[in-house]
Amino acid sequence: MPAESEAVENSRRPCRSGRGRGGRAAGLLEPALLAALAAQPSHGYDLRRAVEELSGGLVCMDPGGMYRVLRRLEEESYILSKWSTGEHGPQRREYELTDQGRSLLRQWAEHLRERERVFRSVIELIDRSLGPVPVIDPIESGSEKASKRGDV
Repeated sequence: MPAESEAVENSRRPCRSGRGRGGRAAGLLEPALLAALAAQPSHGYDLRRAVEELSGGLVCMDPGGMYRVLRRLEEESYILSKWSTGEHGPQRREYELTDQGRSLLRQWAEHLRERERVFRSVIELIDRSLGPVPVIDPIESGSEKASKRGDV
């Protein structure tokens, strides 16, 4: 069970994992990159930013790790890359999804749906084991604090 400070640290956005620590969503880098490329071909920096934005900061990556995954996906023919020349600055690689990459993305979607079903089952088991969660009325809890201080 995570310590309280770790729980607080993990609730920050965006990108809550540190360098070298994949974070909770480390295993989602590949499908997140594929999904971003399915939306549109992109350069590495734009891909990184798109994944972080689309995931609400849950899938974060260091550039080195991202480029390693992109190289592997290209070696396995799931993506293609080509050098493009911008109006300003150096050449950049633009990545695009292949038909094989779309097929892999569909497989990832099914795998993640199955994981979601497993997570929901475990959450339901936990909820049943713990019983009903008490609901705290913020107005009532504020009144209790005020009455304890003698403000009421």
